[in-house]
Amino acid sequence: MNVIDFIAQSPDIDFAIASIDGQMNMVCGNAKMKSIYGIEEGEGIPETSQLRKVAALAVKQEQDVTGVVVEETIDDRMFQLMLYCYKRDVDSEERCHVALFDITGLCQFYEMKLANEKRKLIGEMAAGTANSILNPLAVVRGSLQLIETALKANLASNHLSDQLVAKSVEHYITLANHQVTEINNYVQRWLRLGKPFQLDMRPVWISEFLEGYIPSLQREAIKHGIPLVCEFPSEDGQLLIDPHYLREVLNEFMKNSFDATNGKNGGIRIAVHVGDKTSSIMIRDSGPGIAADMMKLVKDPFFTTKEDSIGLGLNFCEVVLQKMGGHYELSGDASGTVVRIVLPKVPVD
Repeated sequence: MNVIDFIAQSPDIDFAIASIDGQMNMVCGNAKMKSIYGIEEGEGIPETSQLRKVAALAVKQEQDVTGVVVEETIDDRMFQLMLYCYKRDVDSEERCHVALFDITGLCQFYEMKLANEKRKLIGEMAAGTANSILNPLAVVRGSLQLIETALKANLASNHLSDQLVAKSVEHYITLANHQVTEINNYVQRWLRLGKPFQLDMRPVWISEFLEGYIPSLQREAIKHGIPLVCEFPSEDGQLLIDPHYLREVLNEFMKNSFDATNGKNGGIRIAVHVGDKTSSIMIRDSGPGIAADMMKLVKDPFFTTKEDSIGLGLNFCEVVLQKMGGHYELSGDASGTVVRIVLPKVPVD
């Protein structure tokens, strides 16, 4: 195969070339061009494509277009392309010669690099502030415990009024301790985003994990007054996971689902599917969903639509799942949001 045949016939090269006539039909094109747009010679460039708009503009204004980055979505596949378009007259007929370089992988690389830089920034921020927060929290917790011990000792009597005071004091001390613990856990999670941390990875049967986790989730659903349906898999399998951290991830997603569904009709459904190589946990709520323009932003650190959040929850989930060899996917519309957590399955001997 010579060079010309390779360029024309190979679908694996990263650039597409074509010649387009004045009616926006492809006169000729290589395999990559046909693969991206799903057309053959003599067929029209898709009406909704960015290529058609740019080529038509080049013909109308008689100007060349060089190095324009366009995003094409063809049959649910998204391409990021650098477009060059040159107007030429061939045998008294208007033609556009176009070349499109597929930079999808390069864009994904830079997006990943940017995400890593953001995580590095989080680590630097956490290192500078975590101790400043955790040390006072430890003092507050110690002081609360001393106050509780002293008050219980002084209020220990048989008088009804003193007993009521003791119960009231115990209630508020417990509440304060709980809030200190929540703040401590939140700061520790933030700290883990920027610093290396190890998971206690071990094979765990999916049914065993669900039997230990779902009851606490059902209690939380009852507390929120939200119907919760859990679909257990028809067959069992093992996952190589850290059960504690997987619960943390699920709790984060479930918290978002409870917040989204609260006060609305409908409920939350959890379904577990066991495949040949991977297993998935799907969480579907009936909230307002995530707007299309925000879907790409929700994984970014510090991006949030909640007033009481700093936007680190989903980023934490992504880091943990990557350490387990898995990932998560978000989708949905106005009828709700779907979270799909994918984890590798332990091979059966």
